[in-house]
Amino acid sequence: MSKYVMTYDCGTTSLKAALIDLEGTVVAEANETYALRQPQPGWAEQDPAELWEAVCRASRRLMSRSAAEDVVACVFVAPWKNIIPVDADGVVLHDSIIWLDSRAIEQAARLNEAVGEFVGTGQEYWPRLLWLKENEPEIWQRADKIIGLNTYLKWRATGRFVTEPSDDFIRSPKPEVADLYIRIIKAAGLVEDLGKFPEQTRSTDIVGSLTAAAARDLGLREGVPVLGGFGDLPAITAGVGRSGFKDVHIYFGTSSWLVSVVPDRSSLDAPLNFSFDADREGAVFALQTGCLAYDWATEQLYRAEKGVLGDSLHDFLAKEVASVEPGSLDLVATHWLAGELPPLSKNAKGIFLNLTTSHDRRHMLRAVMESICYTHRMNLERFSRSTGAQLESIRVVGGGATSGVWMQMLADVLQMRIEVPRAPRYTGALGAYYCAMIGLGQIADYDSIVDEVPIERVFAPNPENEAVYDRLYDVYRQLSPALRDVFDQLNGKY
Repeated sequence: MSKYVMTYDCGTTSLKAALIDLEGTVVAEANETYALRQPQPGWAEQDPAELWEAVCRASRRLMSRSAAEDVVACVFVAPWKNIIPVDADGVVLHDSIIWLDSRAIEQAARLNEAVGEFVGTGQEYWPRLLWLKENEPEIWQRADKIIGLNTYLKWRATGRFVTEPSDDFIRSPKPEVADLYIRIIKAAGLVEDLGKFPEQTRSTDIVGSLTAAAARDLGLREGVPVLGGFGDLPAITAGVGRSGFKDVHIYFGTSSWLVSVVPDRSSLDAPLNFSFDADREGAVFALQTGCLAYDWATEQLYRAEKGVLGDSLHDFLAKEVASVEPGSLDLVATHWLAGELPPLSKNAKGIFLNLTTSHDRRHMLRAVMESICYTHRMNLERFSRSTGAQLESIRVVGGGATSGVWMQMLADVLQMRIEVPRAPRYTGALGAYYCAMIGLGQIADYDSIVDEVPIERVFAPNPENEAVYDRLYDVYRQLSPALRDVFDQLNGKY
């Protein structure tokens, strides 16, 4: 009989549950979506119970086609930096304040000053902790634990509160990171609250087994081992086969990023970092809005077609975009719908520049897609300046990587070969699979999977498009500095 690993890859607004055999083949999958609530500008919340119910629905659909006794492990992948206060019984006291939330502007300013260096914007984890403590003191007092989404899902599955390195911002196995965290915690006045945060184990540790109630909810058998798992950043880094030192990849999902694996944070100046394990860190050059901007544009510009075409909409859109010449007839857009990280600005928002009667919705959609490529070029140039590395190719995964026209666009903007692995939409699930296989002793470590992921499609840059993209990229780079005062007037400084 075949044996399987059940993986649950939760994104910001949707999840992929995948049943993967022990050879690493996705044999069945199920998708679910869930709500993102924004009750005020800059706020972003979700109901953790709603996500658990989505996980259970997807899992039961998968298990209707498979035998429960054949599943040998479960792994959860979830976005980092969720803040979920729960009481001693695990009852959620406040909707999760997710990574996209930027409400803690005042707390960030005070914390940056107290630490004596830039900790982050109002979107960073510790300022949002302070916001909750200061603005919801009763909830903070009642909270027995402050947990992330990965921890919440594991608690629902096993009854244990335990986190893992990539979603722990209180402690770290790396001394330099631990020292940074304790300085921030002291400056934030959170030392007395350290008992509220769960213990940490490795992502590959077995942290418990499915309870009878969780097994019923998921359609699995009681006692299945549950691994520590991790956030989406390290999961995708592992799943793309780029977890070795100096390895680089790009992810095109709701958010988007360029990640390089480094031995320690001080070795590469990056806007964000995550902990992969005790030996390596991820340097992150992130885009707050990646495919989220694409989804917004398609909803606004092609709503009628979406209702008629359903799943075939993206094939239609690919033909629409391909019918427009590179550069979108000198139309330049920004994808900054939720603002962006430095060197861009959190208070910056989306625009269309140079729009004329000669443009139509095809140009607008393509310009949004090109803008994401331009930001990746900015980040890649920053990476190259910091490391001296001149890459000849780069692997790209995520839902956006399934678009051939978008990947050709990226190759042309970066003037670099783009490699898309097999099953690019399931990279996070494959990372979860590798996590389980290491934890079960079937694979030695993450180093053994580097370069094992097969490449399915390659996009070579078209030299004929280099000049137009160089010219428009230069315009794009000027937009944020030129509009800084305007965005300050419209949106305030934050």
